[in-house]
Amino acid sequence: MSKNTAGFIILGIISISGLGLGGYTFYTTLINPQIVENQGIILVGIWDELYYNTDYPPHNWTSNWLLEYGSNRLNNSAYVSVSNSNTRITFLKPGWYRIQLTMVLSSLDAGSWYWIYILKNGVQEFYLLYHETSGTPESDYLTLDSSAFVYSNGTNYFEIVGDSNSEPFSPGLSQIYNQLTIEFVL
Repeated sequence: MSKNTAGFIILGIISISGLGLGGYTFYTTLINPQIVENQGIILVGIWDELYYNTDYPPHNWTSNWLLEYGSNRLNNSAYVSVSNSNTRITFLKPGWYRIQLTMVLSSLDAGSWYWIYILKNGVQEFYLLYHETSGTPESDYLTLDSSAFVYSNGTNYFEIVGDSNSEPFSPGLSQIYNQLTIEFVL
């Protein structure tokens, strides 16, 4: 065997082992949320389909609604409980939580104001979005990607509200853009 062949074999072994470590890192951080705990966060919820819900006053208008959490990919029931027709999340363990919302809002009108905010026990806690459209907007949709840290005492419930100055709007129909993620921060 020549020196070049032996060198290529050693290089191949190093490359394959490097991919193995990369794959293990991917698994520990993205696939297995229990291992992520060692890095300071625990992934406790992922919802991929988001809708508006007008069943609960005073959020019973197409211009003022509660965000409804549809398809659930992960729900760690030790940390999160969902109720109220999937519009209310109760954080079961005391501590800080990160709420990450990515969503397309559609049917936006010219010269209007739009808000997306978090309620904690029915009281405004944090604004994820304030948007004012111009008199001649370039499009009738808006992409939202925002997050907030909220504290729960272990019994607090949280809701996300969509609100406008009387103009109807909604989460975009293409659910591929919409996701709600919640993490418990250690």
